[in-house]
Amino acid sequence: MKAFCPFHITGFFALKSSGAKFASVGCGIVIADGATTEAFKGDGSVYVDGEPSLAPTTRTVVDSLSAKQVDIWTELAAPISCGLGTSGAGALSTALSLNQLWNLNLSFNKLCETAQRAEIINRTGVGDVIAQAVGGVVIRRQDSVDRIPSPPLEISYLVFGALSTPEILGDQRMLAATEKFGSAALKKLVQRPAFEEFMRLSRQFASDTELLSQQARDAVEAVEAAGGCASMAMLGDTVFGTDPGDALSEFGTARKTMIYSCGAHLVP
Repeated sequence: MKAFCPFHITGFFALKSSGAKFASVGCGIVIADGATTEAFKGDGSVYVDGEPSLAPTTRTVVDSLSAKQVDIWTELAAPISCGLGTSGAGALSTALSLNQLWNLNLSFNKLCETAQRAEIINRTGVGDVIAQAVGGVVIRRQDSVDRIPSPPLEISYLVFGALSTPEILGDQRMLAATEKFGSAALKKLVQRPAFEEFMRLSRQFASDTELLSQQARDAVEAVEAAGGCASMAMLGDTVFGTDPGDALSEFGTARKTMIYSCGAHLVP
């Protein structure tokens, strides 16, 4: 059986550690574009968009759930390593599909834990799976998960290129900056949990951490000049936001999607 997991765009974040455990606090939006995965009995291959793939995070999920040989087929609606939570989407949709294929009878929370652990092991993400499990505009705190009530707003995003999540997560200077500015943004957002405030704080975070590339900055400013709001996806050289004036089209082919209020699920 196939499973679908929506993508997640992080606006701001901070990594928190407790002993050997890591957690990501922050906020992001779950969108209707995502990963569709189907697991089959096979020889242990993983295919992404029809091509053989190393897909280490997906393979970690497979190894964690069963010793049996399977083939994984995943279709992605966007490129990898561009700040859209593709690895988390692939991991969680794989876990859901494998659970059905092998009748593992594992709970949804257990499958989410498996996918999140695989992300952390491979340094491909920390907080995406938590948001992808619930959908909407998701606030992640150390002790809870909440959502900002939001209609299914149209979201535009434009991918300029990839950023290396493992490289950034391994940079202590950058981690210190994200902890400082991400924690401050979260504190402000919980005082005023609104979509517009999320976008404003995300824009500030991207600038304060110096993660915002020049081309992304130009695109964000163009969207703002046209009456929209935008920021850079964390972690990827991708601009996202509301773009009523289609300002992003000046910089490339932008994709339009919606805020998706559902989490990952099985599909016929």
